[in-house]
Amino acid sequence: MFQQQPFGHNLSPASNETWALHAANEAVSEFVRFVRDTNVGNDLVDEIELPLPKPVLIEAFKRVIVAEERPEMRALLLKAGLMLSHYHVGLGERIRVTPIASHRREKSGDPRLEVKFKRTLLFTAAERTRLTKVYEEALKRALH
Repeated sequence: MFQQQPFGHNLSPASNETWALHAANEAVSEFVRFVRDTNVGNDLVDEIELPLPKPVLIEAFKRVIVAEERPEMRALLLKAGLMLSHYHVGLGERIRVTPIASHRREKSGDPRLEVKFKRTLLFTAAERTRLTKVYEEALKRALH
């Protein structure tokens, strides 16, 4: 009986690495297109809206940053990867973050929304710090 080998079974480790890098590039490109097409800006968004799971995207950015030889492109990849800090599990409806001049600001009518917004901003800052460390480690690997 004919048995088909799993895809990539006979590939060398270098070939497997090439396939993994190709998949990572595709994932990063898909995320960048998604952010552009959905006009995320500074909004805070539920992770459910991401085109791929957040951990997959983080790993893809790490792999692509390590493989990238041009410093200016690595910097752009890092910046794009940090956009993932705007995505949170279970956030629900998107929180629009739009700067307003102080004289035009109004007090929020719902204190629960204000608390949710402040808490989500704190989570965003913490996630941005965590992702910065993750990508800085990738940058260090890229430089060696």
